[in-house]
Amino acid sequence: MDRVKITVLSVFLGLLYAYFAVYIAGIGAAIAIPAEILTPFVKDYPIFTFAMIDLITIGLPLIIIYCVFALLINHLNVSKSYFPYIALLLPYFALSIYFFSLMEPPQNWVYTFGTIVPRYFVLIVFAIFFITRATRYK
Repeated sequence: MDRVKITVLSVFLGLLYAYFAVYIAGIGAAIAIPAEILTPFVKDYPIFTFAMIDLITIGLPLIIIYCVFALLINHLNVSKSYFPYIALLLPYFALSIYFFSLMEPPQNWVYTFGTIVPRYFVLIVFAIFFITRATRYK
């Protein structure tokens, strides 16, 4: 596939990824975790506990879907360009910035960033992994 087609395909997959991200965030937020499991951890490490819950319930499915889409792009990316992997995440990050701008100011910024940032960090790490893997074998 030439570079324009793979870029258009990656942007389309990125939009589909952003759509799935909204669906996954809704399902992940609805998962009920018993209080007996969380109480010992929340007393000592509240931000870390909720960050890990967010990473497991929302971040892990997002990583799996990103890996599936990135492997599809890797299979079709003959030119071994790094841009399709970035274009795959751009719609999701644009949507996240839009949702964050609509959010009312939280009472505790440390809690908000402490629970949201690990999800984005892990997604960026996986994107860098696929970028280096694709550009290594030019």
